[in-house]
Amino acid sequence: MTEVFVAKVRRVGNSLGIIIPKDISDALGFGHGDTIHVAIPSTELKTRNKRLLSLIGIDRGKKPFKREKEDRY
Repeated sequence: MTEVFVAKVRRVGNSLGIIIPKDISDALGFGHGDTIHVAIPSTELKTRNKRLLSLIGIDRGKKPFKREKEDRY
């Protein structure tokens, strides 16, 4: 299950952190001390599309996918 939500970046000592709402952490079944994977998409359109395109065509024998419209993913 994937959840998308808006979080404000906060200072935690010398690091930065986000707060995950309790209803989301409960729904996903994780809590204090658990290790989770977080994906942070680029906010820059060209960088985001470049990273998304790098995920396409994982089969090395296939041609890379050519997107018709670069502003969509």
